Amino acid sequence: MANEKQLYTGEVRTFGESMARSTTEAGAFKIFMDEPVELGGRNGAPSPLDFILAAHAGCLNYMTFFIAKELGIPVSGTEITVRGSLDPAKFAGTDRSVRAGYQSLDVTIHVKSTANADQLAKLKSEVEARCPVSDNLANPTPVHIAMKLSV
Repeated sequence: MANEKQLYTGEVRTFGESMARSTTEAGAFKIFMDEPVELGGRNGAPSPLDFILAAHAGCLNYMTFFIAKELGIPVSGTEITVRGSLDPAKFAGTDRSVRAGYQSLDVTIHVKSTANADQLAKLKSEVEARCPVSDNLANPTPVHIAMKLSV
């Protein structure tokens, strides 16, 4: 079928060594995750929640440069802050009525550029609309979890 779209498929494999510490293989790379001491970890690496924020910032950076080039807007750098707040009550099992994840995310993208206000507004609009990580965070994505015994 000539018109069939080819989808990108990402895959990682994570190995847990304790409740808080894990190593993820992402292609040829290893990603280490841990939790703060108060959550049973050793605070030896970013937490999975930190990686959500980092993935969002990394994708926004890529999209800012990619779309700026497409629009002919010179960009020499970015500084992106992503802040999320969550209520730990569901995680702790004390209140199942709240969301387990971030309640909201606030993002600030500082763009090093000579762009004018109209160009910056167009760039922001396109980045918001086209960032895959933003899309995953802002919209429901079906998640299918299987759990199997391993010996």
